Amino acid sequence: MVKGFSALSKIICVTVAMLLSSTALAADERTQNAVEARQGLLKVVRSYFGPIYAMAGGHIPYDAEVVEKNANAIAALLPMIPDLFRMDTSGADIPTEALDGIWDNWEDFAGKAEASAEKARALAAAAADEEAAKAAFRAFGGSCSACHDDYREQD
Repeated sequence: MVKGFSALSKIICVTVAMLLSSTALAADERTQNAVEARQGLLKVVRSYFGPIYAMAGGHIPYDAEVVEKNANAIAALLPMIPDLFRMDTSGADIPTEALDGIWDNWEDFAGKAEASAEKARALAAAAADEEAAKAAFRAFGGSCSACHDDYREQD
């Protein structure tokens, strides 16, 4: 036994060490959960975006109802992006395409998410007219690219 350390002191030291390590593990878990939630949201957005993209490219027949429904769904989802990115994970050792600039330029990032939501609403409103919808789709795609160019790791 080490002089000066009572059994109670040892128990306290071990307990504190365990609490500190469990706090670190909990932080890692919260970070992992945040990244997974972001990636999940963006997968859902892509699932609604895919058919619109295919229609705009002439790969599948144009369907105004699908464009309107999917664009409205995207418009509802995009405002969630800032909520799910609020936790700064720039220092985490978790694979992600999110660039650190998101948290350095938060207002710009959040503004781009809202701008994309506005463009998605405009696309939904234009869905009845295929040519107008294609123009709105280009504007929407441009707003998505503006965010991805600044805040997403490029392949």
